[in-house]
Amino acid sequence: MEKKEFLLKHYLVFFIMPLSSLLYYIKNIKSIERGLGFLIYVVISVMFMCLLWKAVSFIGARFDIKKLSVTAVTAAVLVILDQLIKLALSKTGFETKIISKLFMIKQTHNINQTGLFNFLNIEITQAHAIVFKTVLLAVILCFYRLCRSKTSRMGLTLLAAGAAANILDSAFYGYTLDYIHFYRTVTYDLKDYYVDAGFSVLILCFIKYGDKKKKQDP
Repeated sequence: MEKKEFLLKHYLVFFIMPLSSLLYYIKNIKSIERGLGFLIYVVISVMFMCLLWKAVSFIGARFDIKKLSVTAVTAAVLVILDQLIKLALSKTGFETKIISKLFMIKQTHNINQTGLFNFLNIEITQAHAIVFKTVLLAVILCFYRLCRSKTSRMGLTLLAAGAAANILDSAFYGYTLDYIHFYRTVTYDLKDYYVDAGFSVLILCFIKYGDKKKKQDP
């Protein structure tokens, strides 16, 4: 029973990031089409994050994800996948409608380069973006060294992949090529899902740690 409850939390926790966006985008949801676009964004995002988690869990089940070498290879594969998709899209200019205009492959150059900078409406130079993201990656690696649980390290692996891919975007392009477009809601790329999934897994670890503390307390 406890295992089933824990697995349920695995999946429910992936709703946190897309639903938290509602606080920011709700003021713009003034039509049925925008509402449907946001609903599709939530559903697709949760599906993407569940698939990412299953992929990383598959690796973790066959290799010791607690080893830095395994984490490095896993993160590298994720980064390469993200960059290959962008390379293919930028070279071909491929765009298509998947669910009418509500869900599309539509290329967008994100000059602000991160969701945080977009949210705060901050514009920074390419050099400053690289420095900021490098520091962020260093912080993630420090947490990786401190965390001992398998689940938390898998989450940090996803975060590290997202941060590393972000650095490459800034270094090579000076912007992020976003392409997973939800009608008047957000436009994502694969590495954004690395970050959202990784952060969600860390929230799961915090919930799990809180449950353990409750059981241990008299």
